[in-house]
Amino acid sequence: MKVEFYYSSKDEPAMQFHCDNKKALALCEQLKAKGVSIVVQDCSQQPVAFKTYNSAVTGPSASKRAVFGAKGALEEDMGKTVPALLVFPKDGDRYPEEVFPRSDKDLGRLIGVEEALQNLINMA
Repeated sequence: MKVEFYYSSKDEPAMQFHCDNKKALALCEQLKAKGVSIVVQDCSQQPVAFKTYNSAVTGPSASKRAVFGAKGALEEDMGKTVPALLVFPKDGDRYPEEVFPRSDKDLGRLIGVEEALQNLINMA
């Protein structure tokens, strides 16, 4: 598995997609300590590449797609006002299997980045 976390050290996350970036970074370190390949990018220094954004909105199945796209956050929000977590099955995969934050129909609520990271740590 490979995990990518995009956030901004300068932008405050939007209220509807709130994420405690410091806690998320600590959770990323815990996941890395369990042997998971993880990439962390501060988007205040370097924006998310379009191909990464595109893979986040087209790669996962519709039920596991993020809040990005026509009805949610825009490309320029990804990694800035909306921290994003991409989960790939294997290190070399082009498209993520899951993207967070996302609305979960089974749970009837939003699954945020921190909750997703904690779930990955529990499974690793």
